[in-house]
Amino acid sequence: MGSYLATVARLAVLAVLMLIALGFVRVLIELAIEKRRKRRLTATRDISTLSPSDFEQYVAALFEKAGYRVVRTGGSGDGGVDLLVKRRGTTSVVQCKRYEDTIGPSTIRELIGAMTNAGIKDGLLITTSDFTAGAEREARRAPYKIDLVDGERLVHWARTYGLPGEVMDRGVKQGIGRRRGSGRVKREG
Repeated sequence: MGSYLATVARLAVLAVLMLIALGFVRVLIELAIEKRRKRRLTATRDISTLSPSDFEQYVAALFEKAGYRVVRTGGSGDGGVDLLVKRRGTTSVVQCKRYEDTIGPSTIRELIGAMTNAGIKDGLLITTSDFTAGAEREARRAPYKIDLVDGERLVHWARTYGLPGEVMDRGVKQGIGRRRGSGRVKREG
């Protein structure tokens, strides 16, 4: 009977060790898949072809390259907060909009609502398109600091960190369009 119990105990220990090993292998595989996905996203040339979810990942990768800690919150029920980015004690709400149409004031108001709900006074709205004059006015009048990053600025930012990136179907080119915001996403150090 003692030999039988010893064998069962050894098998139980072996089973537990195998489960731990399988869990470890699973984590390694998931990390490898995520690394490959990030590499694919950051090699994307035409940002406008990304899915909305992949666009959020692309923007998250840009923030990471700029030295931010990034928490991805996007998805259904995210309260309008796609990313939370943190650097030097400042947390910012980020909304990512892979749109073809120009962003209007209602989208800025949605961001203000998301910032209010999150209790964060610093925000960015990043898009592949552009902003209407009304959206820019709404951002300036907001009770919070809001930086608007249009497709042109996004492409410039991507190139600053060595990532290929164009918004081809929008015709974004160097030197075309209006500059706005503080350029905060470009700050270093």
